[in-house]
Amino acid sequence: MMRFPSPLRRGVLALAVVLGGGVAVSAPKQDAINLRFGLRQVNLTMRAEDVTGQDFQVSRKDRGLRGRTAVGLVDVKFEDGAVKGSLGPALVNLKVKRDGDTVEAEGGFGGRPATVKFTQDSLEIYIRDCTHRLSAREAGRSYAGQSNCSVGGSAGEAKLWLPDAFLEASPEEKVTLLLLAV
Repeated sequence: MMRFPSPLRRGVLALAVVLGGGVAVSAPKQDAINLRFGLRQVNLTMRAEDVTGQDFQVSRKDRGLRGRTAVGLVDVKFEDGAVKGSLGPALVNLKVKRDGDTVEAEGGFGGRPATVKFTQDSLEIYIRDCTHRLSAREAGRSYAGQSNCSVGGSAGEAKLWLPDAFLEASPEEKVTLLLLAV
């Protein structure tokens, strides 16, 4: 004799499926830049030809990035030690230097001053009057720390997870993607 699940068993089964799916959704995607500042969360999927996410569709070609983001149209080229182009109607002109595992960038990004210092152990970004200071949780891959600026009201903890495609990118592309993401 075959027994059909009671309404209670069906309810428990449905809840288990929903909770199990929720855990899978909240885990970082392995091919994406996962970023959380306050209430704002950004997930940017990186592939060989593009970087995409909600309000973020950018092509990766010809040693540069071209497309649209939430902060405007982006069209930048990577040169050795520099990023030049435009973000919206404003210019991008960053000087980028690498010393060992340290990448530093300084200059104008979308008409605003910007700096990035990125090592295996820490990440500091200044853009649009906001400073994000993060320490490595997993060297070179996962960072967490304080942000003095966040969408949704209060400043607080920031978290960042970086995929393999990001780690393989040039220093110029890394700083550009970080500045576009925050």
